[in-house]
This record gives sequence, structure tokens and C-alpha cells, in this order.
Amino acid sequence: MMTLKEKKAALVALGLSLTDFNDEYWTDQIELATAHNRWFNKENIIFALEGVRDYMLDSFKLDQWLAAYDLNEKVGGKKIGLILAGNLPLVGFHDILSCFVSDHIAHIKLSEKDSVLIKASLAKLISIEPKAQPYFEFVERLNNMDGVIATGSNNSARYFETYFAKQPHIIRKHRNSIGVLHKDDHMETILKMGKDIFIHFGLGCRNVSKLLIPRNFPLEMVMEGLHEYNFVNLHDKYKNNFDYNIAVYMLNKVKYLNNGSVMLCEDASLTSRIATLNYEIYEDEVDLETKILPFTDQIQCVVSSKPLPFVQTVLPGFAQTPELWDYADNVDTIHFLNQI
Repeated sequence: MMTLKEKKAALVALGLSLTDFNDEYWTDQIELATAHNRWFNKENIIFALEGVRDYMLDSFKLDQWLAAYDLNEKVGGKKIGLILAGNLPLVGFHDILSCFVSDHIAHIKLSEKDSVLIKASLAKLISIEPKAQPYFEFVERLNNMDGVIATGSNNSARYFETYFAKQPHIIRKHRNSIGVLHKDDHMETILKMGKDIFIHFGLGCRNVSKLLIPRNFPLEMVMEGLHEYNFVNLHDKYKNNFDYNIAVYMLNKVKYLNNGSVMLCEDASLTSRIATLNYEIYEDEVDLETKILPFTDQIQCVVSSKPLPFVQTVLPGFAQTPELWDYADNVDTIHFLNQI
């Protein structure tokens, strides 16, 4: 088995391999991934790989993350079942990484949507450090696991809760993220928040699916700023959803604003359709709090240019680049793994 120092060295080396995406290995894997899942275009895959490199495999960040735990004296070796999501490229990498540094064996049930990049990343890691190979096993079924981490829809989560009831588990359900605009926010904030809305075509739980907008804030400025991302409509699957949702809104006589890249619709729901963005007007900070706090168990992150006293926030432009310690659903994965 490997020491924590050896694991860290291998992970940092993996990060260094993600500096040249014209390298034959990564070029081939990116092409395979785009062919396998057409929502995974080259730009979004590279964005995800860069996120893994800069936020998960950086030497300083790894040290900062691991310093909070007593892993050197930890005896691992347990079988941890991982049921990974596949809505975004490499979205399950953090769970695999957490098992690895905790010295457990990851039994990985891949999503069919993201079966290329996870395998490619671990194959590269093993080529760098062959001693890492026993830590990863790809499986079709999870049998006799010592613990389980499963991510899925609300429906699948109910099934997971029942199926893995007798085993230690983390079950993640569907969540959404919201963006908060303030009265003195300018175009720069909207442009940055556009990245949180449109990266990965809005398919991730950390993508902003709803805006909270102060009374009398100019909606035309929001639409003008988000129009800078109209290149998303060049993607045929996004464009098909865009056109379909226009038809649905027209048939149902729903009021909406359209700038060619997204439709803005006044709706209190956290969840919005692909190519649409919900918004709700708030009066003041007290009203803002009432529109956020009751739904914190359904919110992955809140994007805001200013800190809010009642909830943790992320700066605009950084929703899809979480730090190692920004755990999904605020559940500390390493702490969970250390208790098994």
C-alpha cells in the first residue's frame, strides 16, 4: 500500500500532466468523451480538467485540505462503494480522491454519461504510480460494501436510502444554486455570474438556475450581460432545448424575456429548464433571507458579490470551481470515511 506522502506526490504529478491538452493522450480522451456524451464539448471538458488540476491536485491546496485530518495514523482498507453522477465531466472525481487519501478501496459505479474521463484520469494516475492501482475498482454492482457514497436524482436517492440503509452512507439528492444581485451591482457582476449560469450548459447542481433580483433593478441590464454567452446556442442540444422551451412558454402563455441565449422567467421555483433561468424580486435583506433560508436543504451554493450574514456565499464566476474543502451538501466526506 502507499503512504500519504506517496499518494500526494502521485496526485501532484497527475495535476502536472494536465498542463498540455494538445498532448496525444488527453487529445484522444477528450475526443472520446465528446463522442460519448455530446453535452461534454471540448471547452467544458478542458474547464473541468483545469478545475481538477488547479483546485484538487495543487500541492499547496492538498496540504491545506489534509492538514485538518489525522490521516497518517488512519487504518483504511475498507471497501467504499461510489455511485457517481455523470451530469458534468469528472463530477465524481472528488469522491474518488477522498477515498484514496483516506486509504480506502473505491469500488466505482460509473455513470454511463461520464465513463471516459474518470477512467482516463485514473489510468494516467496509475501510469505515474503503479502502486495506486489496488485502490480503484470499476464495478457494475455494489455488493458487501463497508460504506457507500451515492449521488443521483431525488427518485434514485429514495432507492439508495432503502437499499443501503444498513451500511454507513452519504446519499446526495438533486440540488440547485441561486445567484443574488444587489442594487449596486454592475455589468461586471452579471458577466461573471453568467459563467456560473452557462458553464456546462447549466447542467450542474452548482450552476445558477435562479436569480434573486432587488426591486427596480434593470432587467434589461441582466439580459444584456447574459447575451454575451449567446454562443451556447451554437450547441445543437442546447438549441433544441431553447426552441422547445420557447414553444412551451408560448403555448402556456407564460411571460418571459428572451435575449437569444437564455429565457428569463419570473418563477419562485429553484429548478429551471435547460436554456431558461428563473428569477424572483426581493424587497430588502430581510425579504432576501426569507427567500433563501427555508430552502437551504435544496440549495448547493449561493452566488453573491457581497457576503450575506445568514448563508455562506461564493463569488460570481467561481461556482463551478469549488475548493477541496467545499463539500457537496456540506457533508464532510473525509470525516465520514474516517469513521468507517
